[in-house]
Amino acid sequence: MKAWQYLVTVVLGVACLVLAFAVIKTGKANQGLQTELQRQQMDINNAQRVMQMGNTILQEMVNASVRNEKMHKLLGDNGYNIQFQTTPPTTSSGTTTPKKAVTP
Repeated sequence: MKAWQYLVTVVLGVACLVLAFAVIKTGKANQGLQTELQRQQMDINNAQRVMQMGNTILQEMVNASVRNEKMHKLLGDNGYNIQFQTTPPTTSSGTTTPKKAVTP
């Protein structure tokens, strides 16, 4: 093997090692980013669940405000304008239940 061939082989070997280390470093950086992204996605999912629970609780409070004037006042004091229909539909048992509409 001639000297120039040896030198080319050594340079290519070093280049391969440098590229291998670069790939490893990039992979570890990507793994860290992926972990952070998964944490953020879990936070988003938890926030969505909390919003669904909040909407359910608010709807139950509106339902309770039909029979409870204090609840109706509490919702109104906090910016929820609840209006009941003037002509409530009749149910299958013949009784009427007022419908409500909530506007924040």
